[in-house]
Amino acid sequence: MDIKVLQKIDPFEFRKLYFLLQEIKMPLTNKLSNRRKFPFHRKMCFGLTRARYSGIVGLSRDSILHPEIFEEIYRIGDAYVPFNWTSVHINCNVICPKHKDEYNTGDSVIISFGEYLGCNLVIEGNIYDTRHQPIMFNGNKLEHWNTDDLQGTKYSLVYYINKNVL
Repeated sequence: MDIKVLQKIDPFEFRKLYFLLQEIKMPLTNKLSNRRKFPFHRKMCFGLTRARYSGIVGLSRDSILHPEIFEEIYRIGDAYVPFNWTSVHINCNVICPKHKDEYNTGDSVIISFGEYLGCNLVIEGNIYDTRHQPIMFNGNKLEHWNTDDLQGTKYSLVYYINKNVL
């Protein structure tokens, strides 16, 4: 398994993004979610995406609607993610079941922040605390999930290369 624990990030780095996210209501997934095993959850996607019906690659709707949030996500990714990512998911209070990321290629980096306890990342049975601690691994190849003990508000940033935009 190729899992890398990257350098811990000063919590202050997430302060502006945390307050920006507190000002909006993140959308709740609906029955059209492509993640059938996932419960309803709050998420947004920033960076490059491929439009479902036209197939056009461009900035995601969330990137356009929330440019200040996208700017902060980009700043954090540029400073702490050691590869050229194309897309970022922001999850809010998501407890993921076991899965692999079928639309990712290569490594992903996940970093969490917020006022919470629990909800650790499990990769192939190994437990990691992602609070201000970036973890890099290939989510397409390695099965991963979260522990089901979340208390509080947790945001996770998942930086990845979306194979649908290459």
